[in-house]
Amino acid sequence: INTLEFVGSVRCVEETGAERPVGDAWIGESLLYVLRERLGLAGAKDGCSQGECGACNVQVDGRLVASCLVPAVTAAGSEVRTVEGLAEDGQPSDVQRALARCGAVQCGFCVPGMAMTVHDLLEGNPAPTELETRQALCGNLCRCSGYRGVVDAVKEVVAEREAHSAPADGDTDGARIPHQAGPGAGGVNASAFGAPPEPHNTGPHSPEPHEQPYGQDGGPA
Repeated sequence: INTLEFVGSVRCVEETGAERPVGDAWIGESLLYVLRERLGLAGAKDGCSQGECGACNVQVDGRLVASCLVPAVTAAGSEVRTVEGLAEDGQPSDVQRALARCGAVQCGFCVPGMAMTVHDLLEGNPAPTELETRQALCGNLCRCSGYRGVVDAVKEVVAEREAHSAPADGDTDGARIPHQAGPGAGGVNASAFGAPPEPHNTGPHSPEPHEQPYGQDGGPA
């Protein structure tokens, strides 16, 4: 994990703990420029300079950002995690290994940003669906390998992590993400999942739950 502090200069605390001061950074420089040109952390790539391609993605205080759009000075006192900080004991992380195994690496230009996005996704959602994975990757552009390998890599990492983790005692449910609505919530009709909804009106003329007709899409007929 790389940490940037702005106190008249820029300092980077790398995995080794060594501090490398950068005293000539201009206040208008982007975080991407400081990482690459001042600190030599060339993992993040400058693909578009407009926050459109995802090649420069890093985490700032645990939040995924396009570093080309972040003024470096605004990262004062923040923890900045780059792709160089994903290594585990000097070895590529499980996400990076899976990306290589699943053929997600072609020219390699977009892969550091992809790796950061996948790490960020799995930190917030340990078992994403394929749709959730694709939604997370919609900000990462790839012009050669496509996205099938990345989606397969996410599935592989999820399976590996589940195989190596034992569920807690009494914990029989899967991980629940706060913003994920369960069946019957968030505008999803429960009848689509095989369970009729509770009646909204308990008056004498209200039909019983099993009498309520529903269309093929789970909505009222």
